[in-house]
Amino acid sequence: MHGTIETREATSSFQIVRLESSQRILFMSGLAIITEACISVKDRACVDVCPVQCIYEFDSTNNVLYSEEKAGSGIIENSHTPNAEAIAIFGDSVLYVNLDECTSCTACYQPDVCPVGAIYSEEHVPDGTSRSKYNSDDPNKGHDHTFFVQHSRDVFAN
Repeated sequence: MHGTIETREATSSFQIVRLESSQRILFMSGLAIITEACISVKDRACVDVCPVQCIYEFDSTNNVLYSEEKAGSGIIENSHTPNAEAIAIFGDSVLYVNLDECTSCTACYQPDVCPVGAIYSEEHVPDGTSRSKYNSDDPNKGHDHTFFVQHSRDVFAN
């Protein structure tokens, strides 16, 4: 839109974009994507803040992805059989978000949740370019994390 002034503010799971003086457009925040900083860390604080239990761990013994009501509780909320080819890439070394179940609530990718900065909203996953913004705690700055967007979909495709 030519000649407009745009400001942004975040409210819950929506982003409000103000155009000119009174127009407002709502955009839903992006789906949660867990990236390489989670590998071999799996802190699971994200599991506890997720209101819909869409964050899964892989049980390699039983070949099942499972989400718990609360991390470490042993109370299984949901389970899925993973795509064998996709799950073989990282196996049980990382957590997985089921993008079909994620409500884009933003809870898991708040700065104080993941201690290693592994979680990004889908539209903010860094692509490795110098203009990419990385979470301050992400030890993999400079890496292209966009692979994880498709990988999140592939793991749950069966």
